[in-house]
Amino acid sequence: MVLLRKSKGLLNREKLLEKQDLEIVKVDLGDDVHVFVRQMTGHERDEFEGSLVNRFKDAKGKFDYDMKLEDFRAKLAVHTVCDDKGVLFLQSNDYKRLSTNMSALRLEKIINESQRINAITEEDKEELVKNSDAGQAGSSSSDSVES
Repeated sequence: MVLLRKSKGLLNREKLLEKQDLEIVKVDLGDDVHVFVRQMTGHERDEFEGSLVNRFKDAKGKFDYDMKLEDFRAKLAVHTVCDDKGVLFLQSNDYKRLSTNMSALRLEKIINESQRINAITEEDKEELVKNSDAGQAGSSSSDSVES
């Protein structure tokens, strides 16, 4: 039998469901300009990761999935760049223009900070690549691009 002690730090349902303050960080992009990035909510993280998944039918007509890593950085920026109050202002379809128009150096500055505050590790990125490689090793007709 396990005895439970009353803990001061235990969250009840009401406290657990409260809107959490998300960390907002200023990112200096050089040339005296900056942006803000913030932590994602669980839902936003799922949307971001979902934007990297390609669903397709295999040769047998069954659904399969592979990773689509094209524009990974710009997609992450869309889910984390915000105003100074933490309000996201890019739209989900802005990633292509952002990826095409912004220098890799500036985009990398944004992404480095976004990855840090959202606990997206190098291992997470390697797992995406590994899953992408595994998905493409099969009979996928997908033409996804790795970055």
